[in-house]
Amino acid sequence: MLYREDLKRCYYVLETGYNSMPINLPGTLFHKSMKARKELAKILAKIISVRRETNQNHTDLLGSFMGDQENLTDEQIADNIIGVIFAARDTTASVLTWILKYLGENPSVLQAVTEEQEGIIREGKVLSWADTKKMPMTTRVIQETLRAASILSFTFREAVEDVEFEGYLIPKGWKVLPLFRNIHHSPDNFSEPEKFDPSRFEVTPKPNTFMPFGNGTHSCPGNELAKLEILILVHHLTTKYRLVIKLFIFEVYES
Repeated sequence: MLYREDLKRCYYVLETGYNSMPINLPGTLFHKSMKARKELAKILAKIISVRRETNQNHTDLLGSFMGDQENLTDEQIADNIIGVIFAARDTTASVLTWILKYLGENPSVLQAVTEEQEGIIREGKVLSWADTKKMPMTTRVIQETLRAASILSFTFREAVEDVEFEGYLIPKGWKVLPLFRNIHHSPDNFSEPEKFDPSRFEVTPKPNTFMPFGNGTHSCPGNELAKLEILILVHHLTTKYRLVIKLFIFEVYES
């Protein structure tokens, strides 16, 4: 694929340094990540240019952006592609890690998920979109993991007017960072919040108490894709492998 290695290299540098101390001086991780970000934009600009010159029509994400009726500029297209590539890689992997932890610690839950997934493969066909709608237990495990682990720590919001909260004045224009873990672990919202209990999601949570992907118009646009990826991975992990915890070592054996 065109520029694949350059894209991977720049992505790795950006990922390594974007969350470091924001000191944009030569030699710092942050400076290197910002430099990689600019290089990524240049590489994508070249790819876009080649497609325009050759009138190549693609059904991939880049092709979708290039054919968008809102007439996005090439710079806007590159920014969107970088955002999509960068978003959710670590968070989705982290959710899966926590799911494995909780399943290993809760054998009865693991058994229930495994039985649900094995019931799907007994139908003798390749996993389909319709099959992902037949995974209520697995879906509840994912929801409870998102609540208990709270992978997304906070989001950024801005007060649109002066607000008084518990005796404190938050002036209009100030940045507000709602802490999702505090919300997800509040006894007011979830009984026994420290307990891993997927059955709590048999009932829809109260509004604004469960926000693993943020909330409102600025919530994560890829949340459904992330959940689909996790469902598929849990399906294959539970039907093709055996999960065992030995002391403090988590092992996965091929079935």
